[in-house]
Amino acid sequence: MHHHQHLAAQVKQFLNSALAGSSIQPDKLLATQIRCWGFPEFDPANRAEYQGFFNYLIDVFAQRQWTIEPLLTSDSQVLVRFRISGYHHEEFMGLPATGAYLEFSSHILFRIREGLIDESWMYKKSLRMTTKKGSVFEFVPDAALIGNRLPRVQSACHRQDNVASGY
Repeated sequence: MHHHQHLAAQVKQFLNSALAGSSIQPDKLLATQIRCWGFPEFDPANRAEYQGFFNYLIDVFAQRQWTIEPLLTSDSQVLVRFRISGYHHEEFMGLPATGAYLEFSSHILFRIREGLIDESWMYKKSLRMTTKKGSVFEFVPDAALIGNRLPRVQSACHRQDNVASGY
């Protein structure tokens, strides 16, 4: 059980460091080549691109806050629920910067080999935007496209007026 806790802590440390904009010591946490699937915008393929993805999130979400909730851990995998929110400062998932409050959440499955993250799958993605007037828009994946397993998921917009901005 101790090994499982160590892996979960390692992943959480990596995500917290990456989102804080601090040095993530890639040689101690990331494999040289990383296989990723389902990331918004692009799927990173190496350390530099992986770090670039998290730098991109830092740019998108001004005054960002995040949570990382470990869900399951095995001998070589860690599943987390990931949420990041803040003010929409840069284009994200095809949505031009709005200045609205934006929340992105997903599940991320990390595979660890020889102590390094070498694979990541991002799924169950959702994007929620709350305008300055309080309108809430939630972007959800199109079920027909998920069934076809297309690499990029199109989004449908569902408007919910007068809904609180939190989950």
